[in-house]
Amino acid sequence: MQSKAVTICACTSRSFMDKKKLVSLTATLRSNGYLVDIKDDLCRLVADDPNQIKKANEGTIIACHNRVVNNHMNWLGITPGTIVEARKNSSEEILSEFGLKEDTSSQTIDEINKEIEALPVNKDQDAWYPVIDKSKCTECGKCHDFCLFGVYTVENKQVKVTNPHNCKNNCPACARMCPSQAIIFPKYDKSPINGGTEIEEEFTEEVKAEMYQKRLQYRLQQNRNRFSMLKRDK
Repeated sequence: MQSKAVTICACTSRSFMDKKKLVSLTATLRSNGYLVDIKDDLCRLVADDPNQIKKANEGTIIACHNRVVNNHMNWLGITPGTIVEARKNSSEEILSEFGLKEDTSSQTIDEINKEIEALPVNKDQDAWYPVIDKSKCTECGKCHDFCLFGVYTVENKQVKVTNPHNCKNNCPACARMCPSQAIIFPKYDKSPINGGTEIEEEFTEEVKAEMYQKRLQYRLQQNRNRFSMLKRDK
């Protein structure tokens, strides 16, 4: 790892990054000459302030699952730099990637705690939206057809996440319907939907078919309600 620049995602809205781990990593890296920048939420910045991520990608990013960060970068058209997975790995495992051992004897522990506490927390309106893993996506368009909120568009036969802020918070339904498990919701609690490689949750074809029928019925009812409103307005 040549660059001394390190960006760490604190994921403040969901607390996937344990605060003790975050402090340990920051203190150890900084005491060894690394320039550590703690971000409140990488997902939020990808959607709202991608220029910050473009700068971060010049060094090492410690965040979530590697698959998540790789596909964030792909979405922004950036070639990924060095990514160190943080969601499952301990601070010792993460620091071993730098050839370091944990050291929390630094005099700046209190300062780091204050730095973390000052980060914004958006629990009700955090950055919940899908990320498409294009290495798995077959462009079948089921996510686009299934979504009720206009998150996806299809352009030149390619599915894109065009309106991430339209996504309904805590709704991973489109990911459950994806036949190739290409849809990632980084803030979901189970793999593979959250970008992890383990199979912690599966849905049978029967369950998927039932979900699709319910969603179709809901969409038809929406259309009926819209048509009724138009008739009343005439």
